[in-house]
Amino acid sequence: QINVLQAKKKFEILDAMLSFMHAQFTFFQQGYSLLHELDPYMKKLATELDQLVIDSAVEKREMEHKHALIQQRSLSFFQDFSYDDSKVEFNVDAPNGVVMEGYLFKRASNAFKTWNRRWFSIQNSQLVYQKKLKDVLTVVVEDLRLCTVKPCEDIERRFCFEVVSPTKSCMLQADSEKLRQAWIQAVQASIASAYRESPDSYYIE
Repeated sequence: QINVLQAKKKFEILDAMLSFMHAQFTFFQQGYSLLHELDPYMKKLATELDQLVIDSAVEKREMEHKHALIQQRSLSFFQDFSYDDSKVEFNVDAPNGVVMEGYLFKRASNAFKTWNRRWFSIQNSQLVYQKKLKDVLTVVVEDLRLCTVKPCEDIERRFCFEVVSPTKSCMLQADSEKLRQAWIQAVQASIASAYRESPDSYYIE
């Protein structure tokens, strides 16, 4: 019985090994058949992938070109609309009486202290503004000879200056440091011009 058992082990082990090898062969053969059926689809995907890479590179170049154009346009826009020396100059002897004009932010005198953009001008020794171009003028300072002007640094906004009269003060903000200095100089020049034009009547008043 022992000899029979020993002889039986030889072919049973070999049979198990052969069955395992057949199973492995069947598994990989089925996998190959399945993937072989997918081969055309994978080749198609590879072609589409190559085209996607090309399209992506083209789109990237186009976006970089557009970005460069936008930067160039933005730079030219700011250059075109930047205030050069001629645009911020004031003229106390202007024929129309307007010494200087332009947009400024005005801080409201209410409790909320909101800032509103208004069209300001210095004319007839007065500081006035309009909400819109054709609106009625609102007088901020009736007589510039009775006021002073000074830059303000210790507030939450940049490029601010204050026009102070005996009855009230007005906080204003320019768009740049150059504009702030121009407005301050325009107010000071208007005050000096008003004194030169009618000193006697002012002293009588």
